[in-house]
Amino acid sequence: MLITLLFSIIFFNFYTPISDIDEVFYKPKYEVEVQENVIYGYGLSHDSYKLKNPVEIPLKLDAYVPKNDFKNRPILVLIHGGGFRSGDKKKMTQYIHFSKYFASRGFVVFNINYRLLKDYGSIPEEWTNYINLNAPKNDLDRFKAVYPAIRDAKAAIRWIVANKTKFGVNTNYLTVGGGSAGGCSAVAIGLTPNEYYRDELSVIEDMTLKTTNLNKNFTVKTILDFWGSKRCADAVNIIYGIEIYNKKNPSLFIAHGTNDDVVPYQRALDLEEVYKKSGAPHVLYPLLGKGHGPWKAKVGSKSLGDLAFEFITEQQGIRVKF
Repeated sequence: MLITLLFSIIFFNFYTPISDIDEVFYKPKYEVEVQENVIYGYGLSHDSYKLKNPVEIPLKLDAYVPKNDFKNRPILVLIHGGGFRSGDKKKMTQYIHFSKYFASRGFVVFNINYRLLKDYGSIPEEWTNYINLNAPKNDLDRFKAVYPAIRDAKAAIRWIVANKTKFGVNTNYLTVGGGSAGGCSAVAIGLTPNEYYRDELSVIEDMTLKTTNLNKNFTVKTILDFWGSKRCADAVNIIYGIEIYNKKNPSLFIAHGTNDDVVPYQRALDLEEVYKKSGAPHVLYPLLGKGHGPWKAKVGSKSLGDLAFEFITEQQGIRVKF
């Protein structure tokens, strides 16, 4: 009887239930296989935002997969920056580096492309009206490019959900992140319900929606915002009259240069403030004296990759081996 009692005490005090996610490693552990230019769906491109002469174009991503036989790995989706005007998953070396950093430690990383300003993707009428009234007159088209870009990024995540078995991932452990425009997109994706940036257009208005796994949903657990803002998320708040900020929002990681003259540091403080008010978990790292896009910045001895890795694993309860 005494032995049984002692065993019970030891068991309940020291036994840790097995997590439903595969462990990851603080230091590089695995070789990384890269699957390039995987098509995750299609989108419409036009001659201009008058939306004439539509053409279907493929939407592509690169998958960075650790060479192990795990079937339950966490996910990181990366969205490149470029002001919605430019950028490419294979030409922005910092995203390749970040992809390999996380994949070598046990994450499956999806580095995505999406439609840019030059593609003139489909946008809903209410977005057009809102932007025409509120955006700077010399920048209307770039603001309109936000909608198809984030529509595509959400489609990429639904594709990942549809292919979770193929890639051996657990979609309950999903992080989305990016820098600048990619950070703005990541915040919007993490905070807005699934139907936004998806259902505003019908498959009659945009037949390519049929290629984007409309029956799949997802929940973001962690957002990585590098020198982005909440403006893409706020657009949904304003246009549709909803309130997206609450205590159940995904954990938020912000890193932002205090001397950023492209996306002012105040944007980071604004985003931090709504998280403070809601009580949702978050952290802000001011990158002192840094401008826009300081991917090589450090906080103490830690790189941005180190800080993001620690934040994700802590917030998501993922076991880390050293």
